[in-house]
Amino acid sequence: MVFVAPALIVLAAILGYPIIDSILLSLQRVQMTGGAIQQSWVGAGNFQRLLMDAVFWKAALNTAYFSAMEVVLVTLVSLAVALLLNHPMGRSGLFRILLIIPWAIAPVANAVLWKWILNANYGVLNGILKSLGIIDSYQVWLGTPFYALNFLLIVDVWKSVPFVALLMLAGLQRVPQSLYRAAYMDGAGPLQSFVHVTLPTMRGVLAIAIVLQTIWSLRVFDLVFVLTRGGPADATALLNFLAYRVTFNFLDLGYGSAIANVIFALTFILAALYVWILWPRKAGDTR
Repeated sequence: MVFVAPALIVLAAILGYPIIDSILLSLQRVQMTGGAIQQSWVGAGNFQRLLMDAVFWKAALNTAYFSAMEVVLVTLVSLAVALLLNHPMGRSGLFRILLIIPWAIAPVANAVLWKWILNANYGVLNGILKSLGIIDSYQVWLGTPFYALNFLLIVDVWKSVPFVALLMLAGLQRVPQSLYRAAYMDGAGPLQSFVHVTLPTMRGVLAIAIVLQTIWSLRVFDLVFVLTRGGPADATALLNFLAYRVTFNFLDLGYGSAIANVIFALTFILAALYVWILWPRKAGDTR
């Protein structure tokens, strides 16, 4: 413990100071007016203000929907892709190279790429759908609340699947083949082997994937900033983007910090809950 103490102190300083400073900032009214910073202590005033803020609650609902759907879709799609890549016919290195391309693209470049694809005037998606006769005229995909939020979801899933799929592929390759042979000898089919052998063995990997994806889904910012800027009518305003807008557009640093701390608390609680539920337990542990 003595030998790692210096590293722990440095780590605590790097992580602890910003967290504590952000919490203190959220307990103050901090605004920039006329080039000067005005500060006054308001205690829980900023958090009480959140409870009365309709825009905050709309962003919270958007975030809840986006995060829940994103974690579920990324986990399911990534697991399916990992199973395909683990199949003898899918073990070619070419498939893994193609899989990693969306994840390797820089986040802002990825958002700009999809902005071109979804463009209402010359977007590839409109061109393909119209040529197939699915739509009669070009659609403004990012101009309606329902489509805008769900296309943000699709784009983020497309970006996130490669890393999580490779993580799950590594987990699949660690499952002992002897367990599958034993299950086959007991009369288990492919589905039963998957449910009773693959999933229990991969609980640790699934826990890591879900925790990471939950954290990443709550901190999505670049897609919203490039594609929609929170519109139309705040339909795509997620909490992370709202914290940015309040802080840097409205220059209300204290209130923006309060929103950011809500995101931090949600991330911490959900991550702890996922780990507690999904982490492998010893035999006889009924937690």
